[in-house]
Amino acid sequence: MFAFAFVAAPSSCEWGLGAYFWAGVACLAVLAALPFARRRDASAAKRMAIGLALAAGGLAIWIAGLFAANVRILCRLF
Repeated sequence: MFAFAFVAAPSSCEWGLGAYFWAGVACLAVLAALPFARRRDASAAKRMAIGLALAAGGLAIWIAGLFAANVRILCRLF
């Protein structure tokens, strides 16, 4: 996600912001579901906690990439 921010930033007004947003949503969904697919021996509460922790870390990296790559959010006001 962080590297993709630098790919999408130069074209953020054309396609980059939308692509970065949907790639981030997909990554967060995968990170949240990963413990349910891999950790079958753990309890459901533990898997949910791990999934939320992974998603929170992914969200932090997603937002950090947004600001580090200087992705433009507002291209045109009117």
